[in-house]
Amino acid sequence: MNRRTFRVLPLLAAALVLGLLGTASFALAHDKPNGDKHHHDTGDEHRSSNAKRCDKSCSEHRYSAWDEEWLKMSIEGDLFEIQGGKLAQDKGTTQKVRDLGATLVKDHSESLKEATDLAEELGIEVPTEPSPSQQWELRAVQQFQGAQFDKWYSDLEVQDHKQDIQEAQDEADKGCNHDVREDAEQEIPTLQEHLKLAQDALASVGS
Repeated sequence: MNRRTFRVLPLLAAALVLGLLGTASFALAHDKPNGDKHHHDTGDEHRSSNAKRCDKSCSEHRYSAWDEEWLKMSIEGDLFEIQGGKLAQDKGTTQKVRDLGATLVKDHSESLKEATDLAEELGIEVPTEPSPSQQWELRAVQQFQGAQFDKWYSDLEVQDHKQDIQEAQDEADKGCNHDVREDAEQEIPTLQEHLKLAQDALASVGS
């Protein structure tokens, strides 16, 4: 399952090269990950030994490797959105960008609790921070100021939520555990609303 391939990082890296080359801030590029998007290696050797492969339908406490990966990705994504939303509230120069950040903090805090509770119930390891590449994204976008921050943060959220929606739909279609599939299905309308807000914020600062 080669899921969540990275799309936004090259854009941020190019912008940083143009805007920060020759400055101390550009040193952060040395921490650039190897191109995998936000989350885990997808090889079976990296999966929890607790993962139980199964058919389309699982009993209450069974789950597939696909379910496990999606749930971990979802938790990491929630942590990423919360940190990014707080950054937008602090650095955003337009009301739409600040409002976007506030909405993401609120909604993803609720999503984080639900996903964490479900992971603990199933015995799946709960991530405690965004993935390394997500952390790089946050450091990268944080380098921008003023209107440039608004633009790059909004664009990051547009691209990220497009992926989030597709991944949630994939889990809803291909997942095994009923509760994990249901969690993904319930996430989709909220993610679609976030995408609209991010697109609106990006349009307001000039895309």
